[in-house]
Amino acid sequence: MGRAGRSARNAMPSSTATISAQPGRQTDFLRSPADICIYSGAAGGGKTVGLILEPLRHVCRVANFTAVFFRRTTPQITNPGGLWDESQNFYPRLGGITHLGMREWRWPRAGKIKFAHLQFDSTVYDWQGAQITLICFDG
Repeated sequence: MGRAGRSARNAMPSSTATISAQPGRQTDFLRSPADICIYSGAAGGGKTVGLILEPLRHVCRVANFTAVFFRRTTPQITNPGGLWDESQNFYPRLGGITHLGMREWRWPRAGKIKFAHLQFDSTVYDWQGAQITLICFDG
């Protein structure tokens, strides 16, 4: 799927946007009713895009929905082709507004999707007390 044609600042939700999962494991992952779901496999199997799509069923309709995507390091998020780049292929199409300095997307109903690292053992304590609806780990 190609990049959105509008800049993130001017992104408007499209009433005709259709985003769907790849048939097979990605679809199975996104249809899972489980509270905890592990999706593994070889490179190129659609795991990252599956994770990027997962919060979209909630963030546009559930007030104050918050998701956090964790990778080990910040460069794994921000490098070309990383999580942040992949999110730009989808989130602007559904009304997401970027806040690049905070590495997060925001929606009108106060929904947020944030990208963060857990590089050090002590980093986990930065999240103590946080109210997060969906936690995603991309490895």
